[in-house]
Amino acid sequence: MLFKTPDLDEVDLEVIAEIDRYRRDLRYALREPKRWTGQLRRNLLAKAIQGSNSIEGYDITDEDAVAAVEEEEPLTASDATWAEIRGYRTAMSYILQLADDPHFSLDQTLLRSLHYMMLAHDVSKSPGRYRSKTVYVIDESKSEVVYEAPDSDLVPDLVSDLIDSIASDSDVSSFVRAGMAHLNLVMIHPFRDGNGRMARCLQTLILARDSIVAPEFSSIEEFLGRNTRDYYEILAAVGAGSWNPENDSMAWVKFVLRAHHIQAQIVLGRLTEASYMWSELEAISNKKNLPARSVPALYDAAIGLRIRRSAYIRLAEVEERTATRDLQALVDADLLVPRGERRGRTYSASGALRDLRAEARRYRPRIRDAYGGMNSLLESQQPTQPRLPLDWQEEEAGSWLGHRDL
Repeated sequence: MLFKTPDLDEVDLEVIAEIDRYRRDLRYALREPKRWTGQLRRNLLAKAIQGSNSIEGYDITDEDAVAAVEEEEPLTASDATWAEIRGYRTAMSYILQLADDPHFSLDQTLLRSLHYMMLAHDVSKSPGRYRSKTVYVIDESKSEVVYEAPDSDLVPDLVSDLIDSIASDSDVSSFVRAGMAHLNLVMIHPFRDGNGRMARCLQTLILARDSIVAPEFSSIEEFLGRNTRDYYEILAAVGAGSWNPENDSMAWVKFVLRAHHIQAQIVLGRLTEASYMWSELEAISNKKNLPARSVPALYDAAIGLRIRRSAYIRLAEVEERTATRDLQALVDADLLVPRGERRGRTYSASGALRDLRAEARRYRPRIRDAYGGMNSLLESQQPTQPRLPLDWQEEEAGSWLGHRDL
Protein backbone atom coordinates (compact mmCIF):
# COMPACT_ATOMS: atom_id res chain seq x y z
CA MET A 1 0.00 0.00 0.00
CA LEU A 2 1.22 3.50 -0.87
CA PHE A 3 0.04 7.01 -0.13
CA LYS A 4 -2.99 7.60 -2.35
CA THR A 5 -3.59 10.55 -4.61
CA PRO A 6 -6.36 12.63 -2.98
CA ASP A 7 -9.38 14.07 -4.75
CA LEU A 8 -8.62 17.61 -5.87
CA ASP A 9 -10.92 20.50 -5.05
CA GLU A 10 -11.85 23.48 -7.21
CA VAL A 11 -8.93 25.57 -5.96
CA ASP A 12 -6.47 22.82 -6.87
CA LEU A 13 -7.94 22.44 -10.35
CA GLU A 14 -7.76 26.19 -10.95
CA VAL A 15 -4.15 26.28 -9.75
CA ILE A 16 -3.27 23.46 -12.16
CA ALA A 17 -4.97 25.36 -14.98
CA GLU A 18 -2.93 28.46 -14.12
CA ILE A 19 0.31 26.47 -13.98
CA ASP A 20 -0.49 25.06 -17.42
CA ARG A 21 -1.00 28.61 -18.72
CA TYR A 22 2.32 29.69 -17.27
CA ARG A 23 4.03 26.71 -18.87
CA ARG A 24 2.48 27.51 -22.25
CA ASP A 25 3.85 31.03 -21.93
CA LEU A 26 7.27 29.55 -21.17
CA ARG A 27 7.13 27.26 -24.18
CA TYR A 28 6.20 30.22 -26.40
CA ALA A 29 9.06 32.33 -25.03
CA LEU A 30 11.56 29.50 -25.53
CA ARG A 31 10.43 28.62 -29.04
CA GLU A 32 12.88 31.03 -30.68
CA PRO A 33 16.49 30.19 -29.71
CA LYS A 34 18.27 33.09 -28.03
CA ARG A 35 21.62 33.24 -26.26
CA TRP A 36 20.06 34.62 -23.11
CA THR A 37 17.53 31.80 -22.86
CA GLY A 38 20.42 29.33 -23.03
CA GLN A 39 22.09 31.01 -20.09
CA LEU A 40 18.78 31.14 -18.22
CA ARG A 41 18.38 27.40 -18.81
CA ARG A 42 21.86 26.84 -17.39
CA ASN A 43 21.13 29.09 -14.40
CA LEU A 44 17.89 27.26 -13.59
CA LEU A 45 19.67 23.90 -13.60
CA ALA A 46 22.32 25.41 -11.34
CA LYS A 47 19.61 26.70 -8.99
CA ALA A 48 18.01 23.24 -8.89
CA ILE A 49 21.33 21.60 -7.99
CA GLN A 50 22.06 24.30 -5.43
CA GLY A 51 18.58 24.17 -3.89
CA SER A 52 18.25 20.41 -3.58
CA ASN A 53 21.68 20.01 -1.99
CA SER A 54 21.19 22.92 0.40
CA ILE A 55 18.30 20.97 1.96
CA GLU A 56 20.84 18.30 2.91
CA GLY A 57 23.30 20.85 4.30
CA TYR A 58 25.59 21.08 1.26
CA ASP A 59 25.65 24.81 0.57
CA ILE A 60 27.44 26.33 -2.40
CA THR A 61 27.63 29.78 -3.96
CA ASP A 62 25.88 30.77 -7.18
CA GLU A 63 29.23 30.72 -8.98
CA ASP A 64 29.98 27.19 -7.83
CA ALA A 65 26.49 26.03 -8.82
CA VAL A 66 27.11 27.35 -12.35
CA ALA A 67 30.58 25.77 -12.28
CA ALA A 68 28.95 22.44 -11.49
CA VAL A 69 26.71 22.69 -14.56
CA GLU A 70 29.66 23.76 -16.73
CA GLU A 71 31.83 20.99 -15.23
CA GLU A 72 34.42 23.47 -14.01
CA GLU A 73 36.25 23.52 -10.70
CA PRO A 74 34.59 25.40 -7.80
CA LEU A 75 35.77 28.74 -6.47
CA THR A 76 34.98 28.14 -2.80
CA ALA A 77 33.30 24.76 -2.12
CA SER A 78 35.16 22.22 0.02
CA ASP A 79 36.22 18.89 -1.46
CA ALA A 80 33.57 17.01 0.54
CA THR A 81 30.76 19.33 -0.53
CA TRP A 82 31.94 19.35 -4.14
CA ALA A 83 31.85 15.55 -4.26
CA GLU A 84 28.17 15.66 -3.28
CA ILE A 85 27.44 18.40 -5.83
CA ARG A 86 29.18 16.57 -8.67
CA GLY A 87 27.31 13.36 -7.89
CA TYR A 88 23.98 15.17 -7.97
CA ARG A 89 24.95 16.99 -11.17
CA THR A 90 25.74 13.67 -12.84
CA ALA A 91 22.35 12.22 -11.90
CA MET A 92 20.51 15.34 -13.05
CA SER A 93 22.47 15.41 -16.31
CA TYR A 94 21.36 11.85 -16.99
CA ILE A 95 17.75 12.82 -16.28
CA LEU A 96 18.04 15.55 -18.91
CA GLN A 97 19.28 12.94 -21.38
CA LEU A 98 16.32 10.70 -20.56
CA ALA A 99 13.73 13.46 -21.04
CA ASP A 100 13.07 12.58 -24.70
CA ASP A 101 14.68 9.13 -24.93
CA PRO A 102 12.35 6.94 -27.04
CA HIS A 103 13.69 3.82 -25.31
CA PHE A 104 13.10 5.09 -21.78
CA SER A 105 11.87 2.67 -19.12
CA LEU A 106 11.36 3.52 -15.45
CA ASP A 107 12.30 0.59 -13.26
CA GLN A 108 14.16 -0.22 -10.06
CA THR A 109 17.46 -0.55 -11.91
CA LEU A 110 17.19 3.03 -13.16
CA LEU A 111 16.40 4.37 -9.68
CA ARG A 112 19.32 2.48 -8.17
CA SER A 113 21.60 3.66 -10.97
CA LEU A 114 20.65 7.29 -10.32
CA HIS A 115 21.40 6.73 -6.63
CA TYR A 116 24.79 5.28 -7.53
CA MET A 117 25.59 8.32 -9.69
CA MET A 118 24.77 10.58 -6.75
CA LEU A 119 26.76 8.79 -4.08
CA ALA A 120 29.45 6.74 -5.84
CA HIS A 121 32.08 8.95 -4.20
CA ASP A 122 31.21 7.52 -0.76
CA VAL A 123 30.90 3.73 -0.63
CA SER A 124 29.99 3.90 3.06
CA LYS A 125 26.56 5.15 1.96
CA SER A 126 25.91 1.99 -0.10
CA PRO A 127 25.42 3.76 -3.45
CA GLY A 128 23.01 1.94 -5.74
CA ARG A 129 21.86 -0.49 -3.05
CA TYR A 130 18.75 -0.60 -0.89
CA ARG A 131 19.23 -0.31 2.85
CA SER A 132 19.46 -3.51 4.86
CA LYS A 133 18.24 -2.13 8.19
CA THR A 134 15.27 -0.29 9.58
CA VAL A 135 16.11 3.40 9.82
CA TYR A 136 14.89 6.14 12.11
CA VAL A 137 14.99 9.91 12.03
CA ILE A 138 16.08 11.31 15.38
CA ASP A 139 15.26 14.62 17.07
CA GLU A 140 18.67 15.14 18.67
CA SER A 141 17.44 17.90 20.98
CA LYS A 142 14.94 15.54 22.61
CA SER A 143 16.51 12.15 21.78
CA GLU A 144 13.20 11.13 20.24
CA VAL A 145 12.41 9.12 17.14
CA VAL A 146 10.29 11.36 14.88
CA TYR A 147 10.05 9.04 11.88
CA GLU A 148 10.43 5.29 11.45
CA ALA A 149 10.74 4.06 7.88
CA PRO A 150 9.14 0.75 6.84
CA ASP A 151 11.06 -2.45 7.44
CA SER A 152 13.92 -2.97 4.98
CA ASP A 153 12.42 -6.29 3.83
CA LEU A 154 9.45 -4.35 2.43
CA VAL A 155 11.54 -1.90 0.39
CA PRO A 156 11.86 -3.79 -2.94
CA ASP A 157 8.13 -4.51 -3.14
CA LEU A 158 7.20 -0.98 -2.10
CA VAL A 159 9.47 0.52 -4.75
CA SER A 160 7.96 -1.86 -7.31
CA ASP A 161 4.48 -0.66 -6.27
CA LEU A 162 5.68 2.92 -6.60
CA ILE A 163 6.89 2.37 -10.16
CA ASP A 164 3.61 0.67 -11.06
CA SER A 165 1.62 3.55 -9.57
CA ILE A 166 3.54 6.12 -11.64
CA ALA A 167 2.60 4.28 -14.81
CA SER A 168 -1.03 3.66 -13.80
CA ASP A 169 -1.73 7.28 -12.82
CA SER A 170 -1.33 8.55 -16.38
CA ASP A 171 -4.69 10.34 -16.24
CA VAL A 172 -3.61 12.37 -13.19
CA SER A 173 -2.07 15.83 -13.59
CA SER A 174 1.68 15.52 -14.14
CA PHE A 175 2.34 17.90 -11.24
CA VAL A 176 0.28 15.74 -8.87
CA ARG A 177 1.64 12.44 -10.21
CA ALA A 178 5.25 13.60 -9.84
CA GLY A 179 4.53 15.01 -6.39
CA MET A 180 3.01 11.75 -5.18
CA ALA A 181 6.03 9.82 -6.49
CA HIS A 182 8.22 12.23 -4.51
CA LEU A 183 6.19 11.69 -1.33
CA ASN A 184 6.11 7.91 -1.58
CA LEU A 185 9.81 7.53 -2.33
CA VAL A 186 10.91 9.73 0.55
CA MET A 187 8.54 7.94 2.94
CA ILE A 188 9.66 4.48 1.79
CA HIS A 189 13.20 5.71 2.45
CA PRO A 190 14.76 2.91 0.39
CA PHE A 191 18.41 3.94 0.72
CA ARG A 192 20.82 4.53 3.57
CA ASP A 193 21.35 8.11 2.43
CA GLY A 194 20.28 10.45 -0.36
CA ASN A 195 16.57 9.67 -0.16
CA GLY A 196 15.48 13.31 -0.33
CA ARG A 197 17.65 14.05 -3.33
CA MET A 198 16.46 10.89 -5.04
CA ALA A 199 12.81 11.83 -4.43
CA ARG A 200 13.35 15.28 -5.87
CA CYS A 201 15.19 13.85 -8.89
CA LEU A 202 12.36 11.38 -9.49
CA GLN A 203 9.84 14.23 -9.42
CA THR A 204 11.87 16.17 -12.00
CA LEU A 205 12.28 13.05 -14.16
CA ILE A 206 8.53 12.45 -14.33
CA LEU A 207 7.88 16.07 -15.29
CA ALA A 208 10.63 15.95 -17.89
CA ARG A 209 9.20 12.78 -19.44
CA ASP A 210 5.74 14.34 -19.55
CA SER A 211 7.17 17.21 -21.62
CA ILE A 212 5.65 19.89 -19.41
CA VAL A 213 8.36 22.23 -20.64
CA ALA A 214 12.15 21.93 -20.92
CA PRO A 215 13.31 19.92 -17.86
CA GLU A 216 15.32 22.80 -16.44
CA PHE A 217 12.12 24.85 -16.33
CA SER A 218 10.06 22.07 -14.70
CA SER A 219 11.94 21.57 -11.46
CA ILE A 220 10.75 22.97 -8.12
CA GLU A 221 14.01 22.12 -6.36
CA GLU A 222 15.00 25.77 -6.13
CA PHE A 223 11.68 26.55 -4.41
CA LEU A 224 12.14 23.65 -1.99
CA GLY A 225 15.66 24.78 -1.16
CA ARG A 226 14.41 28.29 -0.39
CA ASN A 227 11.46 26.98 1.66
CA THR A 228 13.10 24.11 3.50
CA ARG A 229 11.32 24.67 6.80
CA ASP A 230 7.92 24.48 5.12
CA TYR A 231 9.06 21.37 3.24
CA TYR A 232 10.00 19.67 6.52
CA GLU A 233 6.78 20.68 8.19
CA ILE A 234 4.47 19.29 5.52
CA LEU A 235 6.35 15.99 5.30
CA ALA A 236 6.35 15.66 9.08
CA ALA A 237 2.63 16.32 9.27
CA VAL A 238 1.77 13.86 6.51
CA GLY A 239 4.11 11.13 7.75
CA ALA A 240 3.04 11.47 11.40
CA GLY A 241 6.00 9.57 12.79
CA SER A 242 6.16 6.36 10.80
CA TRP A 243 5.16 4.59 7.58
CA ASN A 244 1.47 5.56 7.46
CA PRO A 245 0.36 5.29 3.82
CA GLU A 246 -3.28 5.46 4.86
CA ASN A 247 -2.77 9.09 5.95
CA ASP A 248 -4.31 11.92 3.98
CA SER A 249 -1.82 13.38 1.48
CA MET A 250 -3.93 16.41 0.55
CA ALA A 251 -1.68 18.93 2.36
CA TRP A 252 1.35 17.58 0.50
CA VAL A 253 -0.35 17.81 -2.91
CA LYS A 254 -1.41 21.38 -2.23
CA PHE A 255 2.13 22.20 -1.14
CA VAL A 256 3.54 20.78 -4.39
CA LEU A 257 0.99 22.65 -6.52
CA ARG A 258 1.77 25.83 -4.62
CA ALA A 259 5.49 25.29 -5.30
CA HIS A 260 4.90 24.82 -9.04
CA HIS A 261 2.56 27.81 -9.18
CA ILE A 262 5.07 30.14 -7.50
CA GLN A 263 8.15 28.75 -9.26
CA ALA A 264 6.50 29.16 -12.67
CA GLN A 265 5.80 32.83 -11.86
CA ILE A 266 9.42 33.29 -10.75
CA VAL A 267 10.77 31.77 -13.96
CA LEU A 268 8.50 33.90 -16.13
CA GLY A 269 9.72 36.95 -14.23
CA ARG A 270 13.29 35.94 -14.93
CA LEU A 271 12.52 35.58 -18.61
CA THR A 272 11.19 39.13 -18.67
CA GLU A 273 14.16 40.40 -16.71
CA ALA A 274 16.69 38.56 -18.89
CA SER A 275 15.15 39.86 -22.10
CA TYR A 276 15.29 43.45 -20.85
CA MET A 277 18.87 43.13 -19.58
CA TRP A 278 20.14 41.50 -22.76
CA SER A 279 18.67 44.26 -24.89
CA GLU A 280 20.23 46.93 -22.68
CA LEU A 281 23.62 45.18 -22.63
CA GLU A 282 23.65 44.97 -26.41
CA ALA A 283 22.96 48.72 -26.56
CA ILE A 284 25.75 49.41 -24.06
CA SER A 285 28.27 47.27 -25.96
CA ASN A 286 27.40 49.05 -29.21
CA LYS A 287 27.69 52.49 -27.61
CA LYS A 288 31.10 51.69 -26.12
CA ASN A 289 32.37 49.90 -29.26
CA LEU A 290 32.77 46.62 -27.42
CA PRO A 291 32.57 43.24 -29.18
CA ALA A 292 29.10 41.74 -29.28
CA ARG A 293 30.59 38.47 -28.00
CA SER A 294 31.10 40.13 -24.60
CA VAL A 295 27.36 40.43 -23.89
CA PRO A 296 26.92 36.90 -22.43
CA ALA A 297 29.68 37.54 -19.89
CA LEU A 298 28.26 40.96 -19.05
CA TYR A 299 24.89 39.32 -18.45
CA ASP A 300 26.42 36.79 -16.05
CA ALA A 301 28.23 39.54 -14.19
CA ALA A 302 25.06 41.64 -14.00
CA ILE A 303 23.13 38.84 -12.30
CA GLY A 304 25.84 38.56 -9.66
CA LEU A 305 28.26 35.92 -10.94
CA ARG A 306 32.01 36.35 -10.80
CA ILE A 307 33.54 35.82 -14.25
CA ARG A 308 36.67 33.73 -14.70
CA ARG A 309 38.79 33.90 -17.80
CA SER A 310 37.88 30.29 -18.58
CA ALA A 311 34.19 31.19 -18.38
CA TYR A 312 34.67 34.11 -20.74
CA ILE A 313 36.49 31.89 -23.24
CA ARG A 314 33.53 29.50 -23.20
CA LEU A 315 30.83 32.16 -23.37
CA ALA A 316 32.49 34.30 -26.05
CA GLU A 317 33.92 31.31 -27.95
CA VAL A 318 37.37 32.88 -28.27
CA GLU A 319 40.98 31.95 -27.58
CA GLU A 320 42.74 32.89 -24.34
CA ARG A 321 44.64 35.84 -25.81
CA THR A 322 41.46 37.36 -27.22
CA ALA A 323 39.69 36.77 -23.91
CA THR A 324 42.41 38.68 -22.07
CA ARG A 325 42.04 41.67 -24.41
CA ASP A 326 38.24 41.62 -24.18
CA LEU A 327 38.19 41.46 -20.39
CA GLN A 328 40.60 44.39 -20.14
CA ALA A 329 38.37 46.36 -22.51
CA LEU A 330 35.36 45.66 -20.28
CA VAL A 331 37.34 46.84 -17.24
CA ASP A 332 38.40 49.99 -19.08
CA ALA A 333 34.75 50.61 -20.00
CA ASP A 334 33.83 50.53 -16.27
CA LEU A 335 31.62 47.49 -16.72
CA LEU A 336 33.71 44.89 -14.89
CA VAL A 337 35.87 45.13 -11.78
CA PRO A 338 38.90 42.79 -11.53
CA ARG A 339 39.66 41.00 -8.28
CA GLY A 340 42.69 38.87 -7.47
CA GLU A 341 45.84 38.23 -9.43
CA ARG A 342 46.85 36.14 -12.43
CA ARG A 343 45.12 32.74 -12.68
CA GLY A 344 42.98 33.38 -9.63
CA ARG A 345 41.57 36.62 -11.03
CA THR A 346 37.83 37.03 -11.34
CA TYR A 347 35.70 39.88 -12.67
CA SER A 348 32.60 41.27 -10.96
CA ALA A 349 29.88 43.66 -12.04
CA SER A 350 30.56 47.36 -11.81
CA GLY A 351 28.08 49.74 -10.25
CA ALA A 352 26.60 50.40 -13.69
CA LEU A 353 25.78 46.72 -14.21
CA ARG A 354 24.35 46.38 -10.72
CA ASP A 355 22.14 49.39 -11.40
CA LEU A 356 20.98 47.79 -14.66
CA ARG A 357 19.85 44.67 -12.85
CA ALA A 358 18.05 46.71 -10.21
CA GLU A 359 16.20 48.48 -13.01
CA ALA A 360 15.39 45.16 -14.72
CA ARG A 361 13.89 43.76 -11.51
CA ARG A 362 11.24 46.45 -11.62
CA TYR A 363 9.71 44.59 -14.57
CA ARG A 364 9.18 41.36 -12.65
CA PRO A 365 5.49 40.66 -11.98
CA ARG A 366 4.25 40.40 -8.42
CA ILE A 367 4.11 36.79 -7.19
CA ARG A 368 0.65 35.56 -6.23
CA ASP A 369 0.20 32.80 -3.64
CA ALA A 370 -2.93 30.88 -4.65
CA TYR A 371 -3.12 29.03 -1.32
CA GLY A 372 -2.39 31.89 1.05
CA GLY A 373 0.72 30.35 2.59
CA MET A 374 1.66 27.37 4.72
CA ASN A 375 -0.80 27.81 7.57
CA SER A 376 -3.78 27.10 5.37
CA LEU A 377 -2.10 23.98 4.00
CA LEU A 378 -1.37 22.60 7.44
CA GLU A 379 -4.93 23.29 8.52
CA SER A 380 -6.07 21.01 5.70
CA GLN A 381 -4.19 18.12 7.32
CA GLN A 382 -6.19 15.74 9.51
CA PRO A 383 -6.19 17.05 13.08
CA THR A 384 -5.46 13.56 14.46
CA GLN A 385 -2.00 13.66 12.87
CA PRO A 386 0.44 15.43 15.20
CA ARG A 387 2.79 18.07 13.91
CA LEU A 388 6.36 17.05 14.61
CA PRO A 389 9.13 19.32 15.92
CA LEU A 390 11.14 21.21 13.33
CA ASP A 391 14.21 22.20 15.33
CA TRP A 392 16.01 18.88 15.06
CA GLN A 393 18.98 17.84 12.97
CA GLU A 394 19.78 14.51 11.40
CA GLU A 395 23.21 12.98 11.76
CA GLU A 396 24.25 12.56 8.13
CA ALA A 397 22.05 14.62 5.83
CA GLY A 398 21.17 17.49 8.14
CA SER A 399 17.47 17.35 7.27
CA TRP A 400 14.25 15.49 7.81
CA LEU A 401 14.92 13.57 4.62
CA GLY A 402 18.05 11.98 6.01
CA HIS A 403 18.34 9.19 8.54
CA ARG A 404 20.41 7.53 11.17
CA ASP A 405 20.86 3.77 11.18
CA LEU A 406 19.97 2.28 14.57
